[in-house]
Amino acid sequence: NDFTGTLPATLGTLSYLTGFYAYDNSFSGPIPEELGLMESLDTINLSDNRLTGTIPESLYNLRKLQKLYICNNAMTGTLSNRIGEIDRLEVLSIGGNDFTGT
Repeated sequence: NDFTGTLPATLGTLSYLTGFYAYDNSFSGPIPEELGLMESLDTINLSDNRLTGTIPESLYNLRKLQKLYICNNAMTGTLSNRIGEIDRLEVLSIGGNDFTGT
């Protein structure tokens, strides 16, 4: 695919979706906070886009999330310690960005 533009905030209304795969496109802009409303998500793959900004705080509340792929974007900012609050997280792929943190 070669989808462009920003990810719509209305994705947050898809509360029963368990996997969100939008990798290898040309999406740009930040990951919308509303993704954190998708309580059933166990996998998010947004790798290989042109996303910017940092990981939205709302994603740390996704208690069913097991796999988060956001590698190879243009994301920046601090990688929050809250990432450890996602109890079921098994895969965290964030390479190819410019995150900082402790």
